[in-house]
Amino acid sequence: MEFNYIADGIDAVVIDNFYTEEQLKEIMLELKWLTKPSVMVDESKLKAAEGNGEILTSKNGIFLEDVFKNWKHSALISHGMKQTGQQEFRNKLLEYNTMFKSLFDCNSRCHLVSYYENSQYYKPHKDAFFFTILNYFFTEPKQFEGGELVVYSCNSNKEATIEPKHNRTVVILSSTMHQAKEIKSKIDQKLSGHGRYCNAMFLSITDQRQNNDSN
Repeated sequence: MEFNYIADGIDAVVIDNFYTEEQLKEIMLELKWLTKPSVMVDESKLKAAEGNGEILTSKNGIFLEDVFKNWKHSALISHGMKQTGQQEFRNKLLEYNTMFKSLFDCNSRCHLVSYYENSQYYKPHKDAFFFTILNYFFTEPKQFEGGELVVYSCNSNKEATIEPKHNRTVVILSSTMHQAKEIKSKIDQKLSGHGRYCNAMFLSITDQRQNNDSN
């Protein structure tokens, strides 16, 4: 893992080579299997962010929990959990900013795979969780342009543009405003598999007392 940090009120951590080559092979096979009309749905069925009644995104995707009832059967879920559980991952985040300590207190997570192809995008939005971990993938050689992640400072006019490199991961607070720039590609075939994938891990804290019956 190779860590780079973005500060100035943005507080994003960019990690290259997040997954091992063996993990990456399994993940790409899973993404290929997921990329078909019988699995992926469009933005209207993804509970995507809305603003003033407008759906802010154009994409296809699927919540992995709707496909895999056992998380161990998914390379995206199981390898993601393994890598975020690494001591190196924890140490590097806390070395950068101790606010990331709360990430390791999260006890609830879900996973949304989003697939962007020609002309698709996600306008500026926030996520309704505590932390968002974004994993980027695409079939090599790359056959699209654009699709950059733009992250905005919460207390200034500063912003950072992050290229969605293959096997790159970005960690942000879910309350951080961010967007996915429009994808541009000469391939117009729907669900071709040559677009940009993003596996979003959404982490939050659930009050366990809510699961207990009260007398």
